[in-house]
Amino acid sequence: SLAAMIINHFKMRSDIIVYNLGGMGCSAGLISIALVNELMQCHPNCRALVVSTENITQNYYQGTNRSMSIPNHLFKVGGAAMLVSNKGRDRRVAKYVHFLTLSILSPPYSL
Repeated sequence: SLAAMIINHFKMRSDIIVYNLGGMGCSAGLISIALVNELMQCHPNCRALVVSTENITQNYYQGTNRSMSIPNHLFKVGGAAMLVSNKGRDRRVAKYVHFLTLSILSPPYSL
């Protein structure tokens, strides 16, 4: 799973609690933030990593019918991650980083 790959890559502790929210599309990101908010109220002095991904590869339309290609333009493959903390000392070093996303359209759908 993606969670296992992240935990192993960054050599995180073995007592980590993992919640996988799948099949909810874009709303899973918002639901996960609400879940982290509830958990952090119960567990003081901790951190949470929220990773949200979207993948439409299995539904990608490769034909030339423009009306069928609308989901290709509305939904993309991407992801975001956020480290959330309720530790007081983390307030000094907390940062907000924003990445701009870019869509590249190929003919015949170029702008």
